Amino acid sequence: MKKKTQSISLRSFLFLALSVFLFACSKEKAVTEVQPESDKLVSYLETLGFKKENVQLKGDTYIIDGDVLITKAELAKRAAAADKSDGSPDTEHWRGTYIISNTYNSNVRLYIDPAVPAAWRTAIQGAVANWNAINGTRLGMSIVTSQANSDTRVFMGFESASWIARAYLPSSNRRPGVSIEINSNYNSLAASQKLFAITHELGHTIGFYHTNQNQGVFIQGTPSVDANSVMNSFVLPWNGFTAGDVLATQILYPQ
Repeated sequence: MKKKTQSISLRSFLFLALSVFLFACSKEKAVTEVQPESDKLVSYLETLGFKKENVQLKGDTYIIDGDVLITKAELAKRAAAADKSDGSPDTEHWRGTYIISNTYNSNVRLYIDPAVPAAWRTAIQGAVANWNAINGTRLGMSIVTSQANSDTRVFMGFESASWIARAYLPSSNRRPGVSIEINSNYNSLAASQKLFAITHELGHTIGFYHTNQNQGVFIQGTPSVDANSVMNSFVLPWNGFTAGDVLATQILYPQ
């Protein structure tokens, strides 16, 4: 019985091999069919200064530089809008094409999932206080207890990867980024680094790109080099906003 189970006829073998070949061809064709659209969207990101090798498509979401998230549908809207524009930059550290509108920017409401540990919750509360403390701007944030009444959800995830947290950019209808995901793989970070990381991710949800990378629209009047900016792509111990961070926020969200 054992020997018979392990044996296979030539006809069966040929049928199995053909089936595998046909499945592989079908799968390859499906990938080829969606590639042109993905290439076009990645090319659009390249026009904004992002490097192709730093763009990853995971499901229906593009991950840019490890911690910036944007859905495929949202990116397609932006690419289509760019095709219709005259090519001139927006009036304008670095920012995205879209910042949040006056409907939301005076009170960006954050909901923290119950599963978020106390140490990260403290960091979120501190990050909200950081942005609220910037003078000369209408920008405001708050933490709410109902997800239905929130703009941005903060939740835990896990991946054995180098990203500590990641966030969505504002949408093309100028709502704040819909979520911030924290990687529980970094629960052992020092409290000051947690605070820096969440303050950084909140910056993405309101439209800021990385300060140390030439991507997006340059915010005129801000320093082109700002080594300790909270929007640098690496995590430092929190030591307050730089003068460039404050100026960039005042320019984007004036009082």
